[in-house]
Amino acid sequence: MTAARPNHWLLAALFPRWAVGWLLVAATSLTNDAAAVQPTPDAAAGLARSRVFSPAEATRLVAAHHSGPLTVDVPAIDAETAAILAAWEGDLAIDHLTTLEPAVAAALGRHRGPLSLCGVTTLSVESARGLAGHRGILWLDGLPTVSPAAAGGLADHQGPLVMNGVVVLLPAAGMALGRHAHWLSLARLDTVDRPLARSLARHSGPLSLDGIVQLTPPVAAELATLKHPLSLGGVVSLAPQTAAALADHRSLLALPRVFTLPVAVARSLADHQGTLSLPAVDRLSYDAAAALALHWNPRAFNALEFSGSQDH
Repeated sequence: MTAARPNHWLLAALFPRWAVGWLLVAATSLTNDAAAVQPTPDAAAGLARSRVFSPAEATRLVAAHHSGPLTVDVPAIDAETAAILAAWEGDLAIDHLTTLEPAVAAALGRHRGPLSLCGVTTLSVESARGLAGHRGILWLDGLPTVSPAAAGGLADHQGPLVMNGVVVLLPAAGMALGRHAHWLSLARLDTVDRPLARSLARHSGPLSLDGIVQLTPPVAAELATLKHPLSLGGVVSLAPQTAAALADHRSLLALPRVFTLPVAVARSLADHQGTLSLPAVDRLSYDAAAALALHWNPRAFNALEFSGSQDH
């Protein structure tokens, strides 16, 4: 596929049915097993790149493609063509579309499988509602923002929603996304204040906010109210007060880029109720290790995941 895919190894392990979309190679393999009936690979690739992409050409392209992700590099399609492409059973990437008409969105919403529309830069309410019918992981990495009304339409999407291009999000949009019951990734959203954090914490599924680098205690306290897994992959260090605020979180907490764990931070995180993932921590002092040991509680289903050795 055209756009880069997020490397959420932890969530992939927890939710393997979602991981298939991340692991597939982003390429199209066009063959000509029956050249008399099907176009040659070069001809099929040419069809995919032509500016005028008719339903007949889409039908021939799908017929020539036997396995693997289907990549269609066209700047525009109509609803009939979209319906033909949506019938493809597998990964579908149409990343050169910059706008999405409601009828086209509704047709693509009938696709079952990973769908990448990373070229789309604006999304109307009607188009968002059309895409909500899609079942599978949906990439919309080209959107720099999403309106509250469009967010409400996307909230009905039945599958992981990846909007890693969003850099600005109103609290009302975060609130509208709250009823989305699957994984939501906003990896470039690097500025989150308390109102936005409070609205995002209403989300009804796992949440990745891997663009946040600096996390204040008030924002951490709001995010800690999320009732589902939380990934903060941009945070590299924590103050004890921030760690104490995050400790109120009651589900999986992933801090994949925290490399060091001072004793005070370890003591604060030890109060966290749920799985605590610290895969980048490779050395711990004896006192920090002793503090984290208090986190493990099989009766509370607590767990600790990290890779490294104890520093004596």
